Amino acid sequence: MEYMSTEIRSAREAMTIFKILGVKDVTTDRQRKNGTQVFELPIHQMWQTLSPKPLRFATYKSGYVRNISEGNASCYQINKTKKVSTRTSGYAYDTIERILIHSWEDRLIYLAKFIIKNYYQKPTYLINDYVIKCLKEAYVRDYNNQPSNRLPFGDEVSFDEGDMHSPDIKVIINGHRYNLS
Repeated sequence: MEYMSTEIRSAREAMTIFKILGVKDVTTDRQRKNGTQVFELPIHQMWQTLSPKPLRFATYKSGYVRNISEGNASCYQINKTKKVSTRTSGYAYDTIERILIHSWEDRLIYLAKFIIKNYYQKPTYLINDYVIKCLKEAYVRDYNNQPSNRLPFGDEVSFDEGDMHSPDIKVIINGHRYNLS
């Protein structure tokens, strides 16, 4: 079998990757009308409250790509940046500008690459027994079993030691090989 490039080159490939990874399009009618598209990952963030919040990203017609997850104080831009030198009234200083992505297809490809790079190549979402034990102890100690602070997982939590060292996930789509780790 001939190996192909693992580069995501089209919106169709990006949407296929989203489907494989379980990324859902949760765009409302109003957002769609305005040229915004919102995607939700099957991964949730959990902060001190122990209540999981879904990771959401949006692409905007204006060229911005943003993380709009509920756990954030405000949405933040994930577009690439560039340093721009500015001069006003004799003062020179540098500012940071976002590089806008004007094409819908390019925004989708950028978002797919960003999600794979930052959320699917790191083992940051594996929780072992010790961490779960510590979370449960903190829950009992600090939250006093209040119904509004329920744990997002049940009492029976199993962890397979082999999951930590599993090989890369290899996916072939239309003859293109993708390595997801």
